[in-house]
Amino acid sequence: MKKIIKCKNLIYDPSLEPLQNGVIVVEGQFISEVGDENQIPIPENAEVIDCSNETVMPGLIDSHSHITANYIYNESLEEQHSADLTTASLRGSMNLRSDMNMGVTTMRTLGDQKDVELRFKKAIDEGVIPGPRLIISIRALRPSHGTAPFLATTADGPDDLRVRIRENYSMGAQCVKLFATNIANGNHYEDYLRGDLTGTSAYTHPELQAAIDEAHTLGMTIAAHAIGGPSMRWAMELGIDSIEHGNMLEEQDLEIFLKNKTFLSDPNLQLFFDHETGFPSRDNWNVDWWQEKVIEARERSAKLIPELVKSGGKICLAGDSGHSVLWREMMHMVNIGCSTKDTLLAVTKNSAELLKMDHLIGTIEKGKFADIISVNGDPLSDITVMQNVKLIMKEGKVYKDLI
Repeated sequence: MKKIIKCKNLIYDPSLEPLQNGVIVVEGQFISEVGDENQIPIPENAEVIDCSNETVMPGLIDSHSHITANYIYNESLEEQHSADLTTASLRGSMNLRSDMNMGVTTMRTLGDQKDVELRFKKAIDEGVIPGPRLIISIRALRPSHGTAPFLATTADGPDDLRVRIRENYSMGAQCVKLFATNIANGNHYEDYLRGDLTGTSAYTHPELQAAIDEAHTLGMTIAAHAIGGPSMRWAMELGIDSIEHGNMLEEQDLEIFLKNKTFLSDPNLQLFFDHETGFPSRDNWNVDWWQEKVIEARERSAKLIPELVKSGGKICLAGDSGHSVLWREMMHMVNIGCSTKDTLLAVTKNSAELLKMDHLIGTIEKGKFADIISVNGDPLSDITVMQNVKLIMKEGKVYKDLI
């Protein structure tokens, strides 16, 4: 049976003007027609989904997530990623439900404990649990002196990196995650923080070259955790698909982003700018040296991200180790001076292009997956309406009461 979605305001492509009184025809998993109510007749036997008082738009895409972690748990990320498999699985299932409840229909996951990404992907694909469509990396990779040993597998030198990437591919990984910057001099939480928010290189130029070449040879996209500095620039010049975070951006970096058409993914805006959920809400906020680092990164992000967007650079927003927070990322992207149109692109079309899936997702077009959501109000006028998603459809199936 065909499904007919009636829309008050249809944002079928955030880069284009919305369509008023739009109609979407869904057959099975796919969109078969899109137009206004005068163009598309409604068959008598069709199932009508009435969103005639709502704005309808493509399902959201989270470009960087860790399934089993969540900032709401009163534990460090190291403790969370060391949790037993049962606890991790229960948490991950609830996290994914909450993300989907906020309209996320596709998610790129960039490292978790053991092979849980693969297990969750299989469970979702088989319909065992509800959740976003997952694009998985399985194991993130770091050098021996790199950050996040609780999350990533060690790979040193060009040859070792090639081997680990091949192993990931053989396990079912679709993308690669590297920790290109940040090193840690010790194993304590303070050591982790002191190594964070710097431009210190972790991987060398030859190592990055080998990893990027191997990933692309295998047809995989590759992402670099890179806060700033030389290795971030090397990665872009060598053809990395995305820079994750980039919170210590410099003016000189903008031209490199644009020249190489590199995506800036997961700038972690809510961590830096949100007083309810971000760094300012945490116990260590009053540690002088840490607060100074956060404020500097915040100032650079607020200044340079809008400049990058206005120059044609592409941003992709994400929740990272937070869940149900993508609307906050959107709110803060607007607050630092980006348009609502560019903000919606950052959670739809841009991320679809980054994932090399723009032929299937990211816009509402004939032949694409029927990943469709609705909200009350107009996000092009008020981005905060994105916190209350009404319709949630993934591949033509409507999901309700997820949490």
